[in-house]
Amino acid sequence: MSCYAIEIHLYGTVYIKASTLQKAQRILDRLSSKTIDARHRAWFSDVSFEYVPRVSFASSLTLDATLPGSQLVEVTERDVELAQRSFVLGSRDVVVPFAERAEDFNEMPVFTTDVDITTTAFIKAMSPEEAWTIASQLQEQFHVELQMGYWLWLSKLGFDDDENDGLPLVLSSAIKVIGASKGGGLEQRWPD
Repeated sequence: MSCYAIEIHLYGTVYIKASTLQKAQRILDRLSSKTIDARHRAWFSDVSFEYVPRVSFASSLTLDATLPGSQLVEVTERDVELAQRSFVLGSRDVVVPFAERAEDFNEMPVFTTDVDITTTAFIKAMSPEEAWTIASQLQEQFHVELQMGYWLWLSKLGFDDDENDGLPLVLSSAIKVIGASKGGGLEQRWPD
């Protein structure tokens, strides 16, 4: 078995805590074109809206498709391990989550929108042709649950046949936020 890498598109929902829609939009604009380290579980919190951090994502992302023009490249298992570690924190473009502790922060509105995301997918396969077949299955839109199963999607453990819905695919922890999905705009989600 060999490992192959390819860039993929995902989408998910981002939650932004801000006092106004305009401030939430500025936060979203600053997040766009940045990379998050998905190994920080605070990014994918399932706590109530009152307690979410300034910026977080719904814990479920959807694998959509390979990026147009992406090339399938053979990589080593060591390459996979390195791409799944938090070493990316040294990069200036990496954003890490943080939580406010002030009491009035808990009462701030939460705005939400869908965002487009990219990352590197690693596929374990017998041949490049088999890896392409697996990559083409992404059109079926698999859901990635990062709150409970992040260690499977972000480690080689996910290559096991019984994990990740039997898809021999794992992800890099460096996830780039492209921006709001087409036709999407921020809407206040909490309080209603």
